[in-house]
Amino acid sequence: DAKLLRTLNGIMIISNRELARFKGQLRQFIIDDKGVVVVANFGLRASTFPNMVSERALPFTKSIARFLETELEVQCRIGATYGEAYCGVV
Repeated sequence: DAKLLRTLNGIMIISNRELARFKGQLRQFIIDDKGVVVVANFGLRASTFPNMVSERALPFTKSIARFLETELEVQCRIGATYGEAYCGVV
């Protein structure tokens, strides 16, 4: 339905816009049994910054939640973790 497609497109636009602003990378955008899932990475090779978690990753989570609510009236839940992630060809 057209409303659903507009909402999904809006989620993707907001996600990409905020990832670009905070220098993150989109890892995955899927729709599954949990709903829409956006997985992002911060700190991949050639994009690491001092205080990356406190100044980029965590502010990104707050920002995307705020914009999803104010621009699309979409409620969301966000989880974050810290550690190493594989980046390469599988």
